[in-house]
Amino acid sequence: MSQLHKIIKIFQEFLTSHPRHFVLLFLLLVIEGLIAAATVLTMVPFADFLLDPTLESPSRVTSYVLTIFTHFGVPVSFWAFGLFFVGFNLLNGSLKVAIRYAILRIKYVILRGLFNDTLEIFFSARWGFFSEENHGKLLNTLNHELGIIGDTVGHIATQFAQIIQLCIYLSIPLWLNASMTIIALILVVSFGLPFLRLNRLSYKLGKANTVTSNIALGILSEILQSARIILGFGQQNNARSRYLRAFDDHINVSIKSQTLSTAVPLFFAPLGMLAAVIALGITVEQQNPISELAAVMWSLLSALPILATLLQTNISINNFLPSYEQLLLLRNSADKYKEIEGDKKFEKMEKGIEFRDVYFSYPLREGTITGFNMYIPKGGMLALVGESGSGKSTITDLVLGLQIPSSGEIFIDDIPLAGYKQNSFRQKVGYVPQEAILFHSSIRENLLWSSSSSDENELWNALRMANAEQFVKKLPNGIDTIVGDRGVRMSGGQRQRIALARALLRKPDLLILDEATSALDTESEIMIQDSIEKLAGSMTVLIVAHRLSTVKKADRIYVMKDGAVVESDSYGNLSVVSGGIFYNMLLKQGLVSNEV
Repeated sequence: MSQLHKIIKIFQEFLTSHPRHFVLLFLLLVIEGLIAAATVLTMVPFADFLLDPTLESPSRVTSYVLTIFTHFGVPVSFWAFGLFFVGFNLLNGSLKVAIRYAILRIKYVILRGLFNDTLEIFFSARWGFFSEENHGKLLNTLNHELGIIGDTVGHIATQFAQIIQLCIYLSIPLWLNASMTIIALILVVSFGLPFLRLNRLSYKLGKANTVTSNIALGILSEILQSARIILGFGQQNNARSRYLRAFDDHINVSIKSQTLSTAVPLFFAPLGMLAAVIALGITVEQQNPISELAAVMWSLLSALPILATLLQTNISINNFLPSYEQLLLLRNSADKYKEIEGDKKFEKMEKGIEFRDVYFSYPLREGTITGFNMYIPKGGMLALVGESGSGKSTITDLVLGLQIPSSGEIFIDDIPLAGYKQNSFRQKVGYVPQEAILFHSSIRENLLWSSSSSDENELWNALRMANAEQFVKKLPNGIDTIVGDRGVRMSGGQRQRIALARALLRKPDLLILDEATSALDTESEIMIQDSIEKLAGSMTVLIVAHRLSTVKKADRIYVMKDGAVVESDSYGNLSVVSGGIFYNMLLKQGLVSNEV
């Protein structure tokens, strides 16, 4: 598909999605164009009066105006013609402001729609989309490229406006002096054709601009998220230099792109003036009234900036295409990961969750989960243990529907998980990951994020259940203390307990603890373990654990290796099977002795 066809297709999409805005713009443009044409004509009688106050041989335009003046009883005078001329200019200026407002409204309405649709598509995708896409590319698309698209929407609307204005502007000189106007247009088109060859260069620069921006923003995001390790290794200069190299690459391309866009109208304008002067020189012997020649020249010179801007806008639109193409590619990629939505709304768990012969593999990794079978009864507490990479966390992703099995089935109350509306199930789940993510707001707001309708008593009850009540009360601002970006102002144990309280606040049917104590100190681990033990029987709990001391109260433990269950029983039974995998794990953690 050619670049022109792409632009037309994009414009059609915008037009069909927001027809009312474009219809309003079209009406304003027609009215403004007619007023602009009339404004040009109002200078003719004014010029005739200045050249000959008696108006013995008025031009055609002046004769029409005199007829209007006579009809309304307006006396012929310098002030009458002057106010007539100025009045139309003021009206024309007011309409230009209205058109500018309409264009900006179209731009931001479309931009808001693009943001909304893009985020909806992204968050309708499974976790695999986010885990496989480059986060710098995603950030750049939402933060920078969508801004470029928004600007270009304005350019497209402006170009649409300018084409209509240009047609009306040129109708006046065509009526007053057709030969001069046609000669000028032929020359202008001839001078303008070489500039269209710059479209390919503009597209190439736009592509480079998008790629370098992806890289720069990706590096910036990475070094900000890695600030602790950068400081710890003393690599501040290296991190800064790495980003600045990427930034310089982006800026160099951006400068070339913006210079090209600026240069086009600056070079075209004098060539357009030359075309108008040549046309005037060729037709000057036709003995046209000076006032009409002046009106023709003014119309042509008024049209030149529009033509120059059209060329500039054309360059800008070709420059934006890579941004739009990247947006479409990401949206298509997210669409491939679109979640499978069922029709049934999940109300509450009645029986339990069952894995039946489930297989799953990540791209480039065969056999992540193989023939997995597990049953979690309602109100039960089950634990998944095993070495790193055995597939424990993948099981939690499968339970949440973030990943889908390549074969086999997951059932909730004997109904396939895929048969439920995914969010209706997830809203009944409390999830605490290994890395507790808190938002840069207060503890209260972090808790309410999970359950916005909870009252004060429910907030403190959730904190109490998570063994977080005491430390929260001791904070300077209590529950209204700001936790910092990602909870950086809290210790690891405090973050984890707030995350647990957040999960408990919604009174979930299923609580998933994904290695929630693996990075904690002993005291914090004991507190979290105490919280977990208090929950026994009150809700269904799935624990993914590295530290085996946290699963003593589990009804059943599944020991995983290479994506499969190799042992399954209670803690008490597994801990006495000498030579077993679970037993050896207990030995390594010092929870049993060799004598046992």
